[in-house]
Amino acid sequence: MQITVVGSHAWSLAPERGTVHVQVDLEGDDRAATSRSAAQLVDALAHDLHRLRQGDDAPLTWYSVGPLVTRSWRPWGPDGQPLPPRYGAGATLKAKFRDFAALSEVTGSWAEREGVQLSHVEWALTDATRTATEAAALTRAVEEARTRALAIAHAAGWADVELEEVADPGLLVAPPPPGGPMPMAAGRSMNLAYAKDEAAGGGLAPEDVRGEAVVHARFTASR
Repeated sequence: MQITVVGSHAWSLAPERGTVHVQVDLEGDDRAATSRSAAQLVDALAHDLHRLRQGDDAPLTWYSVGPLVTRSWRPWGPDGQPLPPRYGAGATLKAKFRDFAALSEVTGSWAEREGVQLSHVEWALTDATRTATEAAALTRAVEEARTRALAIAHAAGWADVELEEVADPGLLVAPPPPGGPMPMAAGRSMNLAYAKDEAAGGGLAPEDVRGEAVVHARFTASR
């Protein structure tokens, strides 16, 4: 007798890194003045990030500063007449923190600056923690699949089960018809859904990073 089941294991861990997304955006009536003001603001934020990146125990592990982007448009008045042109300039910055107290302090000071918009914070684990957690979750998912299959086998009067196939959801091959040829077996691959929660930069409240390992498995029951 063959038994096909789904095994899964969900996990949730406190984040170890927080990447803040910042947008600098200024508008004005003068193209050169607006671009100059935006460039100065971006340079000031970049200086803060460079300072926070110094030292082996720096609170900042990585940051990026995008290029200055400019735009222009002509607004229209309520009577349908064109108004003087307006100009805008800005850039996108990202910074990954391992010290959340420093993240809160820096974003709090930036939020008071005109033209600075704090989009969100992306919470994550370190690569080492994520890899270990995913491997452990896949192991637990396979164990759960075997436990389910064994329970079904016992209910049907069989003593034990042996794993035949395990795969990502949807990749398990269909069982062969009785007496028919054996189809090519699916590879032993496993699926892990990984989610990263996001929270607003203001009122810092790190959210857990969550994920779930899911496998489809086929077992053969034995007496």
